[in-house]
Amino acid sequence: MTMQPTEPVVIAADLHTHTTCSDGVRRPDELVAMAEQAGLQFLGIADHDTVEAHHVLRKGGYNGPIRIMPAIELSCFEHQREIHVLGYCFDIDNADVLAYAAAKHIERYERAAQMVERLRRFGNAITIDEVVETAAGAPIGRPHIAAVLVKRGFVRSIQDAFDTWLDSTRPAYVTRPTFTVAEGVRLIRNAGGFASIAHPMRTFADPRLFLQLMASGINGVEVFHPSHYFTTREYYRVLAKQHGLMITGGSDFHGTRDYDERNFGKFGLTSERVDALLESVHARNLNVRC
Repeated sequence: MTMQPTEPVVIAADLHTHTTCSDGVRRPDELVAMAEQAGLQFLGIADHDTVEAHHVLRKGGYNGPIRIMPAIELSCFEHQREIHVLGYCFDIDNADVLAYAAAKHIERYERAAQMVERLRRFGNAITIDEVVETAAGAPIGRPHIAAVLVKRGFVRSIQDAFDTWLDSTRPAYVTRPTFTVAEGVRLIRNAGGFASIAHPMRTFADPRLFLQLMASGINGVEVFHPSHYFTTREYYRVLAKQHGLMITGGSDFHGTRDYDERNFGKFGLTSERVDALLESVHARNLNVRC
């Protein structure tokens, strides 16, 4: 999956990336090095349900040219729909954020164990220990289970694992516990940040359904994402303008898909859009850490 940006522009900020601290393949320092090589000015490391990458970089004393924006991708689930909320510019030491991450770590393990058991019933003889080893200490996600299935030869690829077993309509999928978008937004805002809905096109086949989220208190929407065609980007760009939402964007880099390397640094915000985002943040008097 790779779609061209709206216009041939220089991307200054890729605000949606992942590292080995969740389900990415690059260590935090490796991803930062990639961002430097790509000429980015801002990098948003938005690992799933954890801020470990930011603590790792801080401990390592990174002081290079990239401005690393505190970020996280929260796994919300309500009305039988998974909705990802991107949190930005919050306090990475906030007690509630750290408690959320710890609870999600346990929840992810328990959910993965249930999916492994379902897979075993269908003849895919993998173990939860293999999945834990693959995750290497990161919060366990379906991509880790998929990687084990590929390694053991039960499927051909990560995508095949999802299409056959792990997607929300497939037999090994286990529903997440309810954690509403409003709860996610509240968590981020109480930690001093702002919240943006990730890749809405992947969540809402009918874009009009996005309007239901307005009551949750969201601050922004991810307009620029590899899964968004031109018409989708324009729809959400106009919608953001009409409703006073901030615009975010990024490549959603994981490194596990053949198009990730091509997309990195090609989707996100121009320097002008970064300035507009920061101006909007400060105009709202949000106590953020951008």
